Amino acid sequence: MHRSLPSLLLATGLFLPPPGRAQTGTPPPPSPPTAAGPGRLSNAGVYRAAALVDSVYVDRLNTQAFVEGGDFASYLVARLGVRPVPDNLAIDVAVDTAAVTLSGRVQDLPEAVKASLGPALMFLDPSSVIAADIALERARVGVVRFHLRSLLVNGTPLPEAILVPLMAQVGTSYPALTSTGRDLLVAIPEDGTMRLAQGGVRVAVKPGGGKPGDDKPAGARPAAP
Repeated sequence: MHRSLPSLLLATGLFLPPPGRAQTGTPPPPSPPTAAGPGRLSNAGVYRAAALVDSVYVDRLNTQAFVEGGDFASYLVARLGVRPVPDNLAIDVAVDTAAVTLSGRVQDLPEAVKASLGPALMFLDPSSVIAADIALERARVGVVRFHLRSLLVNGTPLPEAILVPLMAQVGTSYPALTSTGRDLLVAIPEDGTMRLAQGGVRVAVKPGGGKPGDDKPAGARPAAP
């Protein structure tokens, strides 16, 4: 029960059901998309992000593109197998050059998540804000790493002595994560880059590094540890 919260934060964005097997193809059409503003997870955001990412990494029509933070988070969630992405989640996605922050209030959690967490929520005020602080790092050529640096409740980080073993247990249950449970590896083209920017994520490839139709990865996708 206690491991559910951080696993949801990192594995599927924030407070979503655990994903099924990761998929790498083009996601099915949303049914139906609802209007979700910037900084929120949404099914429509998956497609906005996919169009931008694929224009750079797959089709090579552009050498770079900027993807709004909420759309990019939605895109990764879909790549992990959560489809469709629920459009009614009151989850905030904030991005700057240092981190991606996913946050939400206990009272806004979906009922299914509240039921699964059960007594774990009894000790928190409904207005409590739970947030994940996630960094983007280069793991190796063609692979970037989203690393959970800390999990905060009302701005106070969960102590490492608790977080480390907690997330290690999560890593054994979620194949998309590394064994530490704190890292999600994402494959990109070998000449590609992915960097955090104010308000979103910037993806890029080297000019002339490939041509449309070349054997390129299907956008950004989960990578093997």
